[in-house]
Amino acid sequence: MFEVEKVSEAEAAERDGLADRAAESLTLAGFAVHRDVNEPSGARGALVWADPTADSGGGVFVRWLIDPALSRAAVESAQRGDVGSAEFQHYGFVTKHMHATLLAILESAGLRAEDADDDMSPYLIRVVG
Repeated sequence: MFEVEKVSEAEAAERDGLADRAAESLTLAGFAVHRDVNEPSGARGALVWADPTADSGGGVFVRWLIDPALSRAAVESAQRGDVGSAEFQHYGFVTKHMHATLLAILESAGLRAEDADDDMSPYLIRVVG
């Protein structure tokens, strides 16, 4: 059985504190903020969570949650090969601009945030301090 190595309790507490600061910064800016990464897919707004794994996949992360109806429409367009559709283009526009906006707000609040450079989640933000 494969077991995921987790960070120490002290490091986990530090990550939780950083996630709290990020969530508070976004809440103060007026965003709906969700903290449970396992939350149902209908959530909208900013998702902030602390991943306790000890490898490079761990840390504090933020991503924008788009309304499921727009996400579905974009996926359906992509499946049809119609990446020029209004829905697909709008989804891309919103995702790109909310990523930049979240980065800017976190940095304005005194946090260090950067693109997580994750191929599986291209607009994922890592909060590093």
